[in-house]
Amino acid sequence: MRVLAVDTSSEYGSVSVTDRGEVVGEIRLASSIQHSERLFHSIEFLFHYLPFQLHDIDIFAAACGPGSFTGLRVGIAAMEGFAAANSKRAAGVTTLEALAWKTGIRDIPIAPMIDARRGDIYGAIYRRNNTNGRGDTLIEEQRPVVLKPAQWVASLPRQPLIFCGDGAIRYRSLLEEAEWRIHSMDLYLAGTVAELATAASSGPLSPVYVRKPDAEIARESIGSPNS
Repeated sequence: MRVLAVDTSSEYGSVSVTDRGEVVGEIRLASSIQHSERLFHSIEFLFHYLPFQLHDIDIFAAACGPGSFTGLRVGIAAMEGFAAANSKRAAGVTTLEALAWKTGIRDIPIAPMIDARRGDIYGAIYRRNNTNGRGDTLIEEQRPVVLKPAQWVASLPRQPLIFCGDGAIRYRSLLEEAEWRIHSMDLYLAGTVAELATAASSGPLSPVYVRKPDAEIARESIGSPNS
């Protein structure tokens, strides 16, 4: 099973190619440059050095959010196009799920936090279990939300939690007050997206915004009686 996966949900952009579960090529770029300017160049570069071509890929996958609205559209559209052109499967993995999975932590609630800008965070709670002996599964214990950091912290159960993500790093002081632990790891997720895309439970290749896009908010404002 060969997978091409991309993460364009944040400035930690990455492209990964896996073959039978092993990463055979990956590009990581921490940059404010638009993903549309670098994504296709990165894919072309990878396949120049791989022993197979784009048409040999079995699954085209992308991180589908929450995250940068523009970035998500770039990655999802690219993978949709490749999947359609090659008559192959497309798969989406939420950014929060990828963060939780990448920790590798089992049997303890994991709370990924993403900096949503404007003083907000995206957050959710997951638990990674192995209940049937066939492999791990990720259980959603609290659905994704967008909240102010203090509101998010106040809504959480008072139990051992492990946090991850750039939101956890930015609002570390709030978490340390409650004596919660932050898991340190890099935030490049394409390889993790590729891993999760092979699971039967992987989702469709459609964006998960949680917060409404600016354009939609603007349309609603124009149409409201008080606008």
